[in-house]
Amino acid sequence: MVKKIVVGYDGTSSSAEAVLWAANEAVVRKVPLRMVACYDVPAVGDAMSGFPASEVYAIAINDIQASLNEMRDVAVAKYPQIKLECISSPGPASVALLTDVTAADLIVMGASSHHGKAAFWLGSTPRSVIHHSPCPVVIVRGAISRGRPDRVVVGIDGSEASERAVRWAADEAGRHQVELLVAHGWWYPYVFVEDSMSQARDLTRVDAEIVLDKAVGVARDVCATKVTHQLVEAGPASALLDTVRDGDLLVLGSHGHGAITAGLIGSTVNSVLERSAVPVVVVT
Repeated sequence: MVKKIVVGYDGTSSSAEAVLWAANEAVVRKVPLRMVACYDVPAVGDAMSGFPASEVYAIAINDIQASLNEMRDVAVAKYPQIKLECISSPGPASVALLTDVTAADLIVMGASSHHGKAAFWLGSTPRSVIHHSPCPVVIVRGAISRGRPDRVVVGIDGSEASERAVRWAADEAGRHQVELLVAHGWWYPYVFVEDSMSQARDLTRVDAEIVLDKAVGVARDVCATKVTHQLVEAGPASALLDTVRDGDLLVLGSHGHGAITAGLIGSTVNSVLERSAVPVVVVT
């Protein structure tokens, strides 16, 4: 059960959408929302303006607080019943967002304004937060703050992380009373399959069906709404991106079989975050 939701706000349109998504989720879950905005701490005065460091510091705080207050008014107007706390904090945001966060919380962030391949890797704050977060992290891109999702889609790969993602997604679908779709991508590594290889390809598909069936069983045990499933012949990221549609919420485990070591999050998660037009929840 989520105890609080923490959302980052930096004045961009994607972070504003993240705040509204988080506000809706906080109301549904009946938990408080903490909105965090960061400012840079000047080391010296502004040489161009002639202001001393203390005045530059005060201006930075006032500006970020004014921006926070404006976004707070928007969120409260849309969700008057919300319990909202606004915090301005010195950067970096990747540290401020994780302050006083536990495994029972939820972090929400707007995606980088970059697009294409660079979209996620140039957004170092989301990458750092996902890697270090003890709780699920939601990355929001685009104008999606219209209330509950149409569906919750969870990608699975048979790992422990994907089972945790299934359980989180099942709970989320139940809260919003929407369909839960369990999706699994599979592919055979040879494009041209000779007769001698067809049996191996069939076995690969059977293995994938077994993994999917197990995940669907877990979902149906814990989900209070309709559970459907889809097996897609494609790489994991492409399979998920082909499955989701506008209005969905996509849920993934943070470390699956395709995870990259050396401190990076899974390659499938990276690829999905780079390209997804719907909110993505990364469950640790």
